[in-house]
Amino acid sequence: MSKALFLVIILMILAAIIIIVSFLAYNKRLNRIASGEIRDTHSNIPEPGTTAGITYKTVLICLTIFTLLSVSTLTGIVRSMNNTIDNMKSSQHDMNMNILELQRQIEQSNSLLSDISWEITGQDAEKKTVDLKFTISLKQFSENTTVTLGLKDKEFPLTKTTLGNYVGQITTSLFEDYEQLKVCITENGVTKVESANFDRYLFWDTLPMPSIECNFTSKDSMGKIKCNGWYRLVFNAPEKIKKVTVTYLADGKELKSFDATKEAKDNTQIDLEKDLTIEKNLALLIEIQTEDGYKICQKTVVIYNASPDSVDEDYERIYDSAGNLVWENEKYK
Repeated sequence: MSKALFLVIILMILAAIIIIVSFLAYNKRLNRIASGEIRDTHSNIPEPGTTAGITYKTVLICLTIFTLLSVSTLTGIVRSMNNTIDNMKSSQHDMNMNILELQRQIEQSNSLLSDISWEITGQDAEKKTVDLKFTISLKQFSENTTVTLGLKDKEFPLTKTTLGNYVGQITTSLFEDYEQLKVCITENGVTKVESANFDRYLFWDTLPMPSIECNFTSKDSMGKIKCNGWYRLVFNAPEKIKKVTVTYLADGKELKSFDATKEAKDNTQIDLEKDLTIEKNLALLIEIQTEDGYKICQKTVVIYNASPDSVDEDYERIYDSAGNLVWENEKYK
């Protein structure tokens, strides 16, 4: 039983005792008056109803004061506990970061790789391939150490330039999904395989893939949506843009289409028409023709009503010069 409940019970018992004692004293006095022992003059003994009312109010006041004190105490305890929890979360986050850093340091100390770098040196749009030059440095090596790169199911041997340094030129698919690069280091017949970070999609470094910077506002008006704002098309390789076309799709229907090549190359702001009116959603369809002959199509719902389920209509695709689909963002499939 908690202290609060115990105190409430004590108060209730005291109130009951006071009321009972008052009732008995009052009845005793009435009996004495009825027997003629005393006259019914001014009495210091209040009526039981008065006593019960005063006692009830007194108990309520006490309970109210006690409740306020308890709530204040509990509020302080809860606040203190929240601060403690926040401190614990912060400490746990710091601890996790320290653990991750220690793991990284341990992995680095156990790794034979001192440095690894790569760069794109060429591209064949017809074959959809890209040429990469790798440079690898080792911490430990000998005269007979050999290094081989593993990319997907292919292996590429590297050539030793100086002790501990290896270089190699490889050709691989531009649109392949790469998750990891493996480095196989062989010395005296013993091979150690290590993993290295690598770009998942190489075409992000070679094609002008679009992204949107925007500031849109919308307002419901008579069951429709009035849209205002601006947007900017951002590309990682704008010099490879041949032509850009932007199409406004209002509720799935084409509203407007225009050439935005200059705005795309100059990275300038494009304004929506004032109070552009739609019913459910507004999407931007961006089509980019590249100097290499590829066509990049990106459809993005930028303004929607009620639910963001409209993003299911988004897509991001790349076609080759013959119109064949060579890549599609699996996030929108």
